[in-house]
Amino acid sequence: MRLKVHITVILTLGLATIASAQESDASFYEKQARKDAHQEQTIIFSSTEDEKDFWKDQIRYEEELKTKNLIAYQVYMNEKREAYSKHAHSCNNQCTHSDYFYEQASIYFAYKNNKNFSKEAIGAIVQVASPRIF
Repeated sequence: MRLKVHITVILTLGLATIASAQESDASFYEKQARKDAHQEQTIIFSSTEDEKDFWKDQIRYEEELKTKNLIAYQVYMNEKREAYSKHAHSCNNQCTHSDYFYEQASIYFAYKNNKNFSKEAIGAIVQVASPRIF
């Protein structure tokens, strides 16, 4: 009986630790996304080549994050979308940004988690799964 209690306690603590680690991991990527977005929105480049390299590095970082940790990537991208939305609202067409910035911003604005299926996708899934009765 005591062994069951000890195993239960150890498993519970282990699961709590994992949940806590995932929560702090998500918090890290939320903060990182806000920090990155702020830098992207305020940075001034000395040349077009520098800016091009900067955006290539940013895209590479996001692609690597997506392959290494999909959940962290989703948290990061959702927070980026939120940060860019807030910036667009506060900017109110008063800010001047480059074409590279607007190209990347469009990716953040268009980003959605794949958790939410469109009505068309759900309709197609339901239609395919429906049996025929003769």
